[in-house]
Amino acid sequence: MPSDLTQVSTPRRRSEKSRTAIVTATRELLLERGFDGLTIEAVAARAAVGKQTIYRWWPSRPALVADVMLEDADQLLASVNHTDDLAADLVGWVRRLATTLTTARGSAMLRILTAAGMEHEDTAVKLRAGFSEPLHESVRARILAAGVDESTAESAADAIVGGVVYPILSDPQGYSR
Repeated sequence: MPSDLTQVSTPRRRSEKSRTAIVTATRELLLERGFDGLTIEAVAARAAVGKQTIYRWWPSRPALVADVMLEDADQLLASVNHTDDLAADLVGWVRRLATTLTTARGSAMLRILTAAGMEHEDTAVKLRAGFSEPLHESVRARILAAGVDESTAESAADAIVGGVVYPILSDPQGYSR
Protein backbone atom coordinates (compact mmCIF):
# COMPACT_ATOMS: atom_id res chain seq x y z
CA MET A 1 0.00 0.00 0.00
CA PRO A 2 1.59 3.31 -1.09
CA SER A 3 2.12 5.92 1.55
CA ASP A 4 2.10 9.69 1.21
CA LEU A 5 4.80 9.86 3.84
CA THR A 6 8.30 10.01 2.51
CA GLN A 7 10.69 7.85 4.37
CA VAL A 8 13.64 9.87 5.57
CA SER A 9 16.80 8.03 6.36
CA THR A 10 18.72 9.05 9.40
CA PRO A 11 22.17 10.24 8.35
CA ARG A 12 25.06 8.43 9.91
CA ARG A 13 26.45 10.33 12.80
CA ARG A 14 30.08 11.23 12.71
CA SER A 15 32.06 9.36 15.27
CA GLU A 16 33.89 12.03 17.25
CA LYS A 17 36.73 9.59 17.83
CA SER A 18 37.11 9.00 14.07
CA ARG A 19 36.76 12.70 13.26
CA THR A 20 39.45 13.60 15.78
CA ALA A 21 41.74 10.88 14.43
CA ILE A 22 41.23 12.11 10.84
CA VAL A 23 41.85 15.75 11.76
CA THR A 24 44.95 14.86 13.79
CA ALA A 25 46.31 12.61 11.04
CA THR A 26 45.69 15.29 8.41
CA ARG A 27 47.39 17.97 10.49
CA GLU A 28 50.43 15.75 11.14
CA LEU A 29 50.75 14.64 7.52
CA LEU A 30 50.45 18.21 6.25
CA LEU A 31 53.31 19.27 8.47
CA GLU A 32 55.39 16.24 7.47
CA ARG A 33 54.64 16.12 3.73
CA GLY A 34 52.91 19.35 2.76
CA PHE A 35 49.72 19.63 0.75
CA ASP A 36 51.09 17.93 -2.37
CA GLY A 37 52.33 14.93 -0.37
CA LEU A 38 49.07 14.41 1.50
CA THR A 39 46.82 11.60 0.28
CA ILE A 40 43.49 10.37 1.54
CA GLU A 41 45.04 6.90 1.73
CA ALA A 42 47.76 8.14 4.08
CA VAL A 43 45.24 9.99 6.25
CA ALA A 44 43.02 6.90 6.43
CA ALA A 45 45.95 4.68 7.36
CA ARG A 46 47.24 7.02 10.05
CA ALA A 47 43.75 7.63 11.47
CA ALA A 48 42.89 3.91 11.32
CA VAL A 49 39.68 4.55 9.38
CA GLY A 50 38.52 3.57 5.92
CA LYS A 51 38.84 5.96 2.99
CA GLN A 52 35.06 5.79 2.63
CA THR A 53 34.73 7.26 6.13
CA ILE A 54 36.75 10.29 5.08
CA TYR A 55 34.88 10.69 1.79
CA ARG A 56 31.54 10.39 3.57
CA TRP A 57 32.37 13.56 5.50
CA TRP A 58 34.64 15.46 3.10
CA PRO A 59 34.08 15.37 -0.67
CA SER A 60 37.72 15.96 -1.58
CA ARG A 61 41.24 16.21 -0.25
CA PRO A 62 41.19 20.05 -0.47
CA ALA A 63 37.90 20.15 1.45
CA LEU A 64 39.42 18.03 4.21
CA VAL A 65 42.53 20.20 4.32
CA ALA A 66 40.46 23.39 4.36
CA ASP A 67 38.41 22.21 7.33
CA VAL A 68 41.51 21.16 9.25
CA MET A 69 43.32 24.41 8.50
CA LEU A 70 40.30 26.55 9.35
CA GLU A 71 40.13 24.87 12.77
CA ASP A 72 43.54 26.45 13.39
CA ALA A 73 42.80 29.76 11.66
CA ASP A 74 41.72 31.51 14.86
CA GLN A 75 45.42 31.57 15.82
CA LEU A 76 45.99 33.88 12.85
CA LEU A 77 42.82 35.93 12.94
CA ALA A 78 43.58 38.33 15.77
CA SER A 79 41.65 41.58 15.45
CA VAL A 80 43.33 44.92 15.00
CA ASN A 81 43.43 46.92 18.24
CA HIS A 82 41.27 50.05 18.39
CA THR A 83 43.20 52.75 20.24
CA ASP A 84 43.56 56.43 19.40
CA ASP A 85 46.65 55.68 17.26
CA LEU A 86 45.68 54.13 13.93
CA ALA A 87 49.26 53.69 12.74
CA ALA A 88 50.36 51.95 15.95
CA ASP A 89 47.30 49.68 15.84
CA LEU A 90 48.02 48.61 12.26
CA VAL A 91 51.77 48.21 12.78
CA GLY A 92 51.13 46.08 15.88
CA TRP A 93 48.67 43.90 13.98
CA VAL A 94 51.09 43.48 11.06
CA ARG A 95 53.85 42.45 13.46
CA ARG A 96 51.63 39.88 15.18
CA LEU A 97 50.46 38.43 11.87
CA ALA A 98 53.98 38.36 10.40
CA THR A 99 55.37 36.74 13.55
CA THR A 100 52.73 34.01 13.35
CA LEU A 101 53.07 33.44 9.60
CA THR A 102 56.86 33.23 9.68
CA THR A 103 56.92 30.34 12.15
CA ALA A 104 57.36 26.91 10.57
CA ARG A 105 53.73 26.04 11.34
CA GLY A 106 52.33 29.41 10.23
CA SER A 107 54.28 29.39 6.99
CA ALA A 108 53.22 25.81 6.25
CA MET A 109 49.61 26.71 7.00
CA LEU A 110 49.72 29.69 4.64
CA ARG A 111 51.22 27.62 1.80
CA ILE A 112 48.73 24.80 2.39
CA LEU A 113 45.74 27.17 2.43
CA THR A 114 46.95 28.71 -0.82
CA ALA A 115 47.50 25.35 -2.53
CA ALA A 116 44.18 23.91 -1.34
CA GLY A 117 42.31 26.98 -2.50
CA MET A 118 43.86 26.80 -5.95
CA GLU A 119 42.81 23.18 -6.49
CA HIS A 120 39.03 23.56 -6.06
CA GLU A 121 36.85 26.65 -6.32
CA ASP A 122 34.44 25.50 -3.59
CA THR A 123 37.40 25.11 -1.26
CA ALA A 124 38.69 28.54 -2.27
CA VAL A 125 35.32 30.09 -1.40
CA LYS A 126 35.36 28.41 2.02
CA LEU A 127 38.94 29.52 2.69
CA ARG A 128 38.21 33.11 1.67
CA ALA A 129 35.21 33.19 4.01
CA GLY A 130 37.07 31.60 6.92
CA PHE A 131 40.53 33.14 6.56
CA SER A 132 41.13 35.86 3.96
CA GLU A 133 37.96 37.86 4.48
CA PRO A 134 38.25 38.02 8.29
CA LEU A 135 41.86 39.26 8.00
CA HIS A 136 40.84 41.89 5.47
CA GLU A 137 37.72 42.90 7.39
CA SER A 138 39.61 43.41 10.65
CA VAL A 139 41.99 45.85 8.97
CA ARG A 140 39.23 47.56 6.97
CA ALA A 141 37.05 48.02 10.06
CA ARG A 142 39.92 49.60 11.99
CA ILE A 143 40.66 52.02 9.16
CA LEU A 144 36.97 52.92 8.82
CA ALA A 145 36.79 53.55 12.58
CA ALA A 146 39.47 56.22 12.08
CA GLY A 147 37.13 58.10 9.74
CA VAL A 148 38.65 57.03 6.43
CA ASP A 149 36.19 56.68 3.54
CA GLU A 150 35.01 53.22 2.44
CA SER A 151 36.89 53.08 -0.87
CA THR A 152 40.20 54.12 0.67
CA ALA A 153 39.72 51.74 3.62
CA GLU A 154 39.04 48.87 1.22
CA SER A 155 42.14 49.60 -0.86
CA ALA A 156 44.32 50.14 2.20
CA ALA A 157 43.17 46.84 3.74
CA ASP A 158 44.01 45.03 0.49
CA ALA A 159 47.46 46.62 0.44
CA ILE A 160 48.21 45.94 4.11
CA VAL A 161 47.08 42.31 4.17
CA GLY A 162 48.62 41.60 0.77
CA GLY A 163 51.80 43.38 1.78
CA VAL A 164 52.25 40.95 4.66
CA VAL A 165 50.97 37.73 3.13
CA TYR A 166 52.61 37.90 -0.32
CA PRO A 167 56.26 38.27 0.76
CA ILE A 168 55.84 35.62 3.45
CA LEU A 169 54.26 33.26 0.95
CA SER A 170 57.11 33.96 -1.49
CA ASP A 171 59.98 33.63 1.01
CA PRO A 172 59.00 33.04 4.65
CA GLN A 173 62.59 32.95 5.94
CA GLY A 174 63.49 36.12 4.05
CA TYR A 175 60.67 38.20 5.53
CA SER A 176 62.24 40.82 7.77
CA ARG A 177 59.92 43.81 7.87
